[in-house]
Amino acid sequence: MNEFLFSDFPEVSTEDWKNQILKDLKGSPWDKVTWETEEGFKIEPFYRKEDLPELPRVYKRKPGWHVTETVTAESELTDLTKKGADAVVLVASGQTPLKPGLKIGSSADLERLAALTGNLPLVVSLEEKTPSFSDSLKKLSSSHNIVLGDFDPYGSALKNGELGTEENTINKSFASLSGTKGFAGVGIHSYFLRDAGASIGQELAYSLSWGVDYLNRHLDAGVSIEDASSNLWFWMGIGSDYFTEIAKFRAFRILWTEILNAYQVGLGESLPALIVARTSHFQFTAYDPHVNMLRGTTSAMSAVMGGADFVTVLPFDSEYSAQQELGKRIARNSQLLLRYESFLDKVEDPAAGSYYLEVLTKKLAETAWAQFQTLEKEGGFGEALKKGTIQKEISVRAEKKRNALANKKEILLGTNQYPLASERHPELKTSLERTNEQIATKKQSTYLPLLPVRLSFEFDKWRNLTDHHVAAGKKLPKVFLLTIGDLTMRKARAGFSSNFLGCLGYEIIDNLGFASVKEGVAKAKEQGCEIVVLCSSDEEYATYLPEFASEMKSQLTNSWKLLAGYPKDLINQAESLGIDDFIHMKRNIVEFMEKAQTKWIGK
Repeated sequence: MNEFLFSDFPEVSTEDWKNQILKDLKGSPWDKVTWETEEGFKIEPFYRKEDLPELPRVYKRKPGWHVTETVTAESELTDLTKKGADAVVLVASGQTPLKPGLKIGSSADLERLAALTGNLPLVVSLEEKTPSFSDSLKKLSSSHNIVLGDFDPYGSALKNGELGTEENTINKSFASLSGTKGFAGVGIHSYFLRDAGASIGQELAYSLSWGVDYLNRHLDAGVSIEDASSNLWFWMGIGSDYFTEIAKFRAFRILWTEILNAYQVGLGESLPALIVARTSHFQFTAYDPHVNMLRGTTSAMSAVMGGADFVTVLPFDSEYSAQQELGKRIARNSQLLLRYESFLDKVEDPAAGSYYLEVLTKKLAETAWAQFQTLEKEGGFGEALKKGTIQKEISVRAEKKRNALANKKEILLGTNQYPLASERHPELKTSLERTNEQIATKKQSTYLPLLPVRLSFEFDKWRNLTDHHVAAGKKLPKVFLLTIGDLTMRKARAGFSSNFLGCLGYEIIDNLGFASVKEGVAKAKEQGCEIVVLCSSDEEYATYLPEFASEMKSQLTNSWKLLAGYPKDLINQAESLGIDDFIHMKRNIVEFMEKAQTKWIGK
């Protein structure tokens, strides 16, 4: 059949493909169509069988996944199946400060709440309380098919700075939770790493080491390797790097299979990893939150194609409001579309055979494996956690991402690109202040905790000052784009300036163009603008700058004079003429926002 389908088509060589791409590039270098991952390896625009003659087998328990609903209030347990959910995360109160949760103080409470879910698979988030509910959780596995407890001392240390249980009781607790079919009591919360800004490769390598540490603790407690493996599951994060996220889940399955086989031949194939995936708060935004619908959907698709068993999508509005039914409904429906319109639940490994994804999986697996081996040589995950090595490495990676966002090397729609300047969220103030307090608080703890601060936080913090300024009935600062000269350059620079300054939430007044600088400044004065941006070409700035500075001094003495661009030959002259700042690609947006807000709004 294959011969019949393809025999009429001549074979195309790799060289032919490359030559065609170079032709389409019209003189641009090959590097223009390659990209480098966060982990530092390059990816080509296409791959073929010759790049990976043998494809790995990715082992999974069964095709498909569970659309998983997170529940923090008893009223949310009504009609879950009718709403489209087929698994539930029950979050006990007290798990997250200042956020709601279910009252689960006894086995009777747990059994009553579980009964309200029907017989849906359960993830019961009791954290350090999990061992004390061991018998009840195991009992539920007979009626709910799959029940997962989330006992995770290292996760508690990363979240709160303490293990949440006595060190000498951990192994005993692991043993008490193991040995029941359909129940796994130890959940590895690697999504904590992603919420704090860890890279995909870091999550992958650390999850493996975390898992090995817990396996060895089980064995030390006298638990068999089969029961130890069955008692572990992984609660992983999902970011918005679509292809790399697919590769991450596949690479994790491949590497975990290898690890289990090192303990016992064939164990990895017979007991594939059980993965619960959850979209990461780190990539979700508070402003222009509807873009989170797209982020959530593509993230869910990555997890599904990568092989997650359970998938939870955060509501699109979860960053700035209590989780409303609309946000939850869309989060569920995005997965139902993947199931019933894309049929991604019909095969075990939807990404298998795509050489692009297969090579990306291989490269990511090799990079993570090297990092995992280094970690193991240095004493393993628990030892690195005590030293703070993992936390510091994640902090460094998160800071790089924030700098990349501030300098527009990384794009976050609605935050540093195409912001909606008129959008207002004064209600964000409470959560922003809480996060500021977390950052500022230097609590004494045994372990260095991670800081789960979303990528857009610095933008949100400064932007939100404008929202409260407006809510208090005060005048909104106005930005006037004084466009003049070369049509192409003035339009381009006006567009860039509008994007750049839109991050502040000020009113931006664009213009078609002016015949003279004097006319433009007069119009800005008429509009009562606090900021005027001169938008033209570098060549014409030499002519326009002196007049711009003079007219601003006479007509708008107290307003800011900004220049769109960074003409190196004119910088000294511009500064001597009193230009307040330059709007350009290399200008740190967050630093500029702080400067502007301090001047026009006040801290």
